[in-house]
Amino acid sequence: MRRFDSGRVQDKIINRLERKERQQAFQRDRFFKFKLNEIHNKLTQALLMNKIIETDNPAAVSELVLQGLKKALKSSEFDFKYFIAPIRNLVPRPNPYSLFMTQYVMEVLINDPHVIDVYGTDEEIYRVINDVISKINAQFEKAEEEVVAQLAKNRSLIPGTREYEIALDQLFKKRVGEPQEV
Repeated sequence: MRRFDSGRVQDKIINRLERKERQQAFQRDRFFKFKLNEIHNKLTQALLMNKIIETDNPAAVSELVLQGLKKALKSSEFDFKYFIAPIRNLVPRPNPYSLFMTQYVMEVLINDPHVIDVYGTDEEIYRVINDVISKINAQFEKAEEEVVAQLAKNRSLIPGTREYEIALDQLFKKRVGEPQEV
């Protein structure tokens, strides 16, 4: 008897991949909400110190970088992917937010009257931006792991319960700070 594959295996694989992608997007968004100001300050400083952006008004460039970060957070998934489409193959396995900010520098900042010029190749700009975001993300993930490890020592809290989630949220906010309003 001939067996017909209904595609269940493929459906399961696709569902797992989509779920993993949604979880990663949730983590990235959460990271950005908690670390928006730190990313903004360090990214602006890195772009100016590495002479990627030449300007006569650093405060205006700083404000433009903040606007770009907020635009990345507020944009829909379609708009986000459409914006980074021209450079999505710039590097293998890119950080989507680093790609977004690279494209933002190359499309928006370069046309601003406060920016004299933007120097470097697309990859050099991406590397500077990605270095800043990766370092801050590593610190954020380390803080998250420490909070979870601290809660694991408390035997009265059971992972998955509402009490555990509340304790996790409170301890995390105490450790990292409050999320930024966009």
